[in-house]
Amino acid sequence: MGAGGHARVVLDVLRLRGYQLLGICAPELPAGSKWHGVDVLGDDTVLDDLSCDEVWLANGIGLAQRGMVRRRIQDAYFSRGYSWLTLEHPSSLRASDSWLADGVQLMAGAVVQPGCRLESGVVINTCASVDHDCQLGEHVFVGPGAVLCGAVKVDRGAFIGAGAVVLPGIHLGEDAIIGAGAVVIRSVGAGCTAVGNPARNR
Repeated sequence: MGAGGHARVVLDVLRLRGYQLLGICAPELPAGSKWHGVDVLGDDTVLDDLSCDEVWLANGIGLAQRGMVRRRIQDAYFSRGYSWLTLEHPSSLRASDSWLADGVQLMAGAVVQPGCRLESGVVINTCASVDHDCQLGEHVFVGPGAVLCGAVKVDRGAFIGAGAVVLPGIHLGEDAIIGAGAVVIRSVGAGCTAVGNPARNR
């Protein structure tokens, strides 16, 4: 699902993991064309003709509109019985006792340490790290190179920008936004945006 930059990264993981690719759904591209060697099936309605028992979906939709499109599509098709692939790049590392829900994506160089729990739709981007005992709610998006120290709790839909650092035990509320390079030393409330070093609400 999707044909932007994030979809290209997802496509690479799918190929590295040896999945058979039926095609992509992307309403902005003409059906029957090719996208990076993959057939364009059309818009999302083509799934109406595909059994949820025969295909798995991979979410390549990025963070347009604060991730609302990505979230809406994933939740909608999950409720219709489709399964979302949990993808782990071969170079990612995660502890054996960490827990990943359906649709989690660990990109190249991502690290998930012991005791972590990642709910549906979480993305841990390139070279980001999530240390011990962190809890990430549905659709949390962790940018490239970000660092979550131990026992961080992140609620549904929060976004953590590239290179940000979240110190141990911090709580980030639902739909909170942490700016790129921010150093978060205190908890951030739901819907708030924090930027800078040390991070302050904007």
